[in-house]
Amino acid sequence: MQDHEKNSAAGVVAAWPDELARDFLQYLQAERNASALTLRNYEQCLREFRDWMAESTAPSVKREALSGGSSKQAEQKSSTPRTPAPAPRPLNWRAIEPFQCRRYLMALMQAGLKRATVALRIAALRSFYRFLARRGVVKDNPLSGLIMPKREKRLPRFLTIHQVNDLLNAPLAAAEAPAAGEKRGRGRPLLPHVPWRDKAILEILYSGGLRVHEIARLNREHMDFIAEIVNVRGKGGKQRMCPVGRPALDAVETYWSKLPPAFPHGPGSPAFHNAHGGRLNVREVQRAMKKYCKMAGIGADLTPHKLRHSFATHMLDAGADLRSVQELLGHSSLSTTQVYTHVTSARLKQVYDKTHPRA
Repeated sequence: MQDHEKNSAAGVVAAWPDELARDFLQYLQAERNASALTLRNYEQCLREFRDWMAESTAPSVKREALSGGSSKQAEQKSSTPRTPAPAPRPLNWRAIEPFQCRRYLMALMQAGLKRATVALRIAALRSFYRFLARRGVVKDNPLSGLIMPKREKRLPRFLTIHQVNDLLNAPLAAAEAPAAGEKRGRGRPLLPHVPWRDKAILEILYSGGLRVHEIARLNREHMDFIAEIVNVRGKGGKQRMCPVGRPALDAVETYWSKLPPAFPHGPGSPAFHNAHGGRLNVREVQRAMKKYCKMAGIGADLTPHKLRHSFATHMLDAGADLRSVQELLGHSSLSTTQVYTHVTSARLKQVYDKTHPRA
């Protein structure tokens, strides 16, 4: 975990007003090696349940109170400043009853949240109460008998090989656009190395099937140009070696050759830099991806994770076995990787239906 992530995680843990929840978050951080994102998600789930319990005399809960981001957007749209509400008092977690958990689940569903979002909130509470039970704080888990609604099955979206090629070519095409007579938008001029950086990032994401936060964590020494391997630190601090193709490595070397001399380039320096020479963050990668997807005519709603989906789908289409793809993706369970077999099967069925004369 990088320094900025550690500081963020420490802030999440220290901010909690009651000791039990703080102990749980510290356990996730220290013993389970949870990422800063996982800590923030679990902290939000506990906080939302605590807030809901504080006002649970109401028969239902508004969507804004349960979805986090919506309430923030509503506050931003309001023209009159609001007086911040006093922080809720610590919740008596030992006194929570199963019927209250059932009411909370119903409130989440009635708020119109996606089932995956509801499942995350309930899973966080279940994990918290398992922690309390192991410590002898509570005798029974009030969520143990809670029946969750079935989650909708959604196949991951992926790009065709043609779309991937268009996307990988988009950064350099964007850099050449002004020379073709097109006007650049307002804002600071594009630094010469940025298109090469963005191309290298997209190449590595697709070539190695990396997650976007894994790209942001990469240091120079993590890239082995002789063995054509990238040493990746994934979820939970698990490390794996990802083979990457020569085109991706060539793109990285070209990008490094175009960096300003003042940018750090020794051991421990980031593989990909922001405009000031520091470590590139996930948000910057996501924004760049949206821009290039729009340029390539793919759709600006796609995220960098779709390149990971595309990597897995194209590997299986070409005959790779499921176990190998599981290891390349860093999945701890084979069932997580199996979703891509449904993608390829559905696609092959479509091809069959369109092309076979007796389909």
